[in-house]
Amino acid sequence: MVITQVGYAVPIMDTEENLVELMMPIKSERSRRLQALGLAISAVTLLCVAFFLSPSSEGVGTHQQLGLPTCGWILVADVPCPTCGMTTAWSYTVRGDLISAFRAQPMGMTTAIITVIVAIAALGTLFFGYSYKSLLYRFPPSKIIILVIVVSLLSWVYKILVHRGFL
Repeated sequence: MVITQVGYAVPIMDTEENLVELMMPIKSERSRRLQALGLAISAVTLLCVAFFLSPSSEGVGTHQQLGLPTCGWILVADVPCPTCGMTTAWSYTVRGDLISAFRAQPMGMTTAIITVIVAIAALGTLFFGYSYKSLLYRFPPSKIIILVIVVSLLSWVYKILVHRGFL
């Protein structure tokens, strides 16, 4: 039996329980929930670290509370690096101050929001067993990668313009 609902042929076979896709590894319920647990712990840990840091009012430098040095790009070339302001943006985002988070680093705010969504989804999988696997195939990975690169570059340009005093 071949199903062509998704635009291309997907071979499947009948089993006693259900229709199972061929050549696709089937994850056990326990395996999926353990992966969700690991993902939830990782996401919540990152969000908690961001919460316990005090956001820098300058838009950069919050990472120094973790014992990290000042951004070398700013010291050497007086240009912020592509990730300058990310920690500050995360710290503002977990406090709900999205305007300050955006001003600090738009991509940082975006990744923090995505991490909150991932944490909630992982906890949903962990407790209720719901699988979000179908969402992973909704958009082609190449388009997602291109979108991430473009948004990252635009955020970096924004950060440079803010640092130089143009915005």
